[in-house]
Amino acid sequence: MSIENELSLVEILGERTKEFLKPSFIKIYLTTVDNKISPAYSYPSDFEDDFLLEILEENFKKGESVLYERKIGNGFYSILMIPLRTTKEKYGIFVVGRERKKSFKPEEIALMIAGSSVISFSISNIKLMQKMIVNERLVMIGQLISGLSHDLRNILTKFENGIYFIDSGIKEKDMEDIKIGKEILEKNYLKLKEFVLSMIDYSRDREIFIEEVNLNSLIEDIILYFETILKGKNIKVIKEFDENLETVKVDRHRFERMLSNLIQNSVDAVEENKGIIKIKTKSLNHSFQIIVEDNGCGIPEKNLNKIFDIFFTTKGSRGTGFGLAIVQKVVKEHNGKIEVSSKVGEGTTFTITLPKL
Repeated sequence: MSIENELSLVEILGERTKEFLKPSFIKIYLTTVDNKISPAYSYPSDFEDDFLLEILEENFKKGESVLYERKIGNGFYSILMIPLRTTKEKYGIFVVGRERKKSFKPEEIALMIAGSSVISFSISNIKLMQKMIVNERLVMIGQLISGLSHDLRNILTKFENGIYFIDSGIKEKDMEDIKIGKEILEKNYLKLKEFVLSMIDYSRDREIFIEEVNLNSLIEDIILYFETILKGKNIKVIKEFDENLETVKVDRHRFERMLSNLIQNSVDAVEENKGIIKIKTKSLNHSFQIIVEDNGCGIPEKNLNKIFDIFFTTKGSRGTGFGLAIVQKVVKEHNGKIEVSSKVGEGTTFTITLPKL
């Protein structure tokens, strides 16, 4: 991506120079990974630069602007060589030629040097951003490995505990120990499965498949999935659906995943027998909203800017740290936005705004 951006910049430099100064030829070179210079722009496109090569390398090393008078074929030309560089780095060289009878004026030379400086510092910024992106990716990979190893270690430890109970039960012919071991294995198998599927879901880039769905009906189906746990914890769900919002265009599978994660987050946050979860839909002019509100424990203000980070969780061993990260990813896939407001001890509200397609 960096080289594509650099080529775009030198093309702009070349085209503007051609437009304003009407030169006989232009040649722009950029450095390669092994610090050699290679042509990146040419005008005319079939321009032969053999006669330049003998002086090109020397001027690139010097890093100074030089004006030559040189015979090419039957004519004499003024050739201006300007380095593409900052105070520390060299990125290439800009060569412009014109017939000597139309030699470059001082103000034209100053204009080309200024343009070369702008392009040079733009290339420098691109390379700096590229380094920052690489460093961020390395940090993220480190965090990913750290998070993975911690969670997997906990799950494997519980697998060992389950196996121990089963082995002990078989030796002692104690069915109660075997039952305990089986429950531990089943519980942690499901956690491992959810963990792996969430990791794949978060890391995989995929195109969304947009289809027309009945939004309110789809949300009803998702709530139905939680019916057992909602009844078990005696959690009340209040639905406030906008009747004017019938069908919307979303990726059904991704939307289900997004809303399921938000509802699960609210279920984990509220108290048994006291919990209330409100799910609302609202139609706007060019967008629509899904609002999930609960009266749970709330999120401390210091954590609000971390809740969408991968592996960040306040649920201890119950959380995977993927839930809200996946919610945010799905919202971005739909070109939407997600907002959160929360007060400790009062509850949390997530507002998702998606465009009407």
